[in-house]
Amino acid sequence: KALSQVLFLTPHLPAFFLRRRLRSHVLEIRHLDRAMLRLGLGQLSEEELKAACYLRGLNPTRLGMSECRAWLEQWLGLSCKLQASEASLLANSMVLLSLNYVEAKE
Repeated sequence: KALSQVLFLTPHLPAFFLRRRLRSHVLEIRHLDRAMLRLGLGQLSEEELKAACYLRGLNPTRLGMSECRAWLEQWLGLSCKLQASEASLLANSMVLLSLNYVEAKE
């Protein structure tokens, strides 16, 4: 539900539009991930790290900078290995990695 809000997905749209919008958002995140990998996570401020986590489905409000960086490193490791044709796997990974990380910390 939270991820739907981040990606501006509303269940009131037809399934065709939802799939297309989700794929577009996931591919955009994939491009951002590749750019972030080239830049390096060490170059990002705490605010930028938290914004990056939030955009990828993780609620960073109770996480420190090192935890956000560790999660993003995991995420980038997965995201940058996947092909554009594997966008659905990346979308599902957003949910799985976010939920499992938060549960492990509580």
